[in-house]
Amino acid sequence: AGAPSRAVEAYIRSIATRMPIGRVGSDAEFDIIVEQARAATGEVQLGNLLYAGLNGGGSGKVQLLRWEEDGKVSWYDGAGKGERKGTMAMPASGRISSGFGLRRHPVLRFTRMHKGLDIAAGHGAPIRAANDGVVAFAGRNGGYGNFVRLNHSGGMGTGYGHMSRIAVRGGQRVSRGQVIGYVGSTGISTGPHLHYELYRNGVAINPRSVSFSVVQQLGGNDLRAFKSKLSQLLAVPVGGTRNKPAKTDDAE
Repeated sequence: AGAPSRAVEAYIRSIATRMPIGRVGSDAEFDIIVEQARAATGEVQLGNLLYAGLNGGGSGKVQLLRWEEDGKVSWYDGAGKGERKGTMAMPASGRISSGFGLRRHPVLRFTRMHKGLDIAAGHGAPIRAANDGVVAFAGRNGGYGNFVRLNHSGGMGTGYGHMSRIAVRGGQRVSRGQVIGYVGSTGISTGPHLHYELYRNGVAINPRSVSFSVVQQLGGNDLRAFKSKLSQLLAVPVGGTRNKPAKTDDAE
């Protein structure tokens, strides 16, 4: 209680970088630490949101610290991992073995449009949803083998082919990064890999035209300084203060 509206708005924006706000339960505990300065007159001045914490309510535990580097402000979690940058999460860990566009099919031996990316990965490796969405299809789909298609907001969709096993069902809601299946070689395939497609309004487009998300990780001296600042803020008691000296005018 008592947090300024600007800090509350910043809190919501920071938490939303890690999880959908709609998933926060009514019994969740919120932890907000705001920069505070006290003028020579005794007036308290509130500044930027420094720390955003969330615990319980089905949301797990979230700890986010405001971190400024080269004039740019970002939010990092307790392990020093930053915000995700980019629209889509990479659906599988591996090497891109074939790109989007015309190619000679390795099995059928004639040239045709390759409507996605092939990501070479080990058999059974997890395949993750590139973004929040709804399962539009999950099952066998011709040359794609075991296939999952997700519908996302804004007319976007994604497809995942050649799975060894499907881990979702039609109509199910999924979150970005959730495991939806496992790498395999079902359908027309030369070996274990994920065939990944991206659609805009139902038309396949180059998945590389939409940036994959990247997570920054602090290290070395930056990580040590970050951990030190986080420890200092977590030591602030509930309802307590950690004042920042305010500038005062010289006496005339």
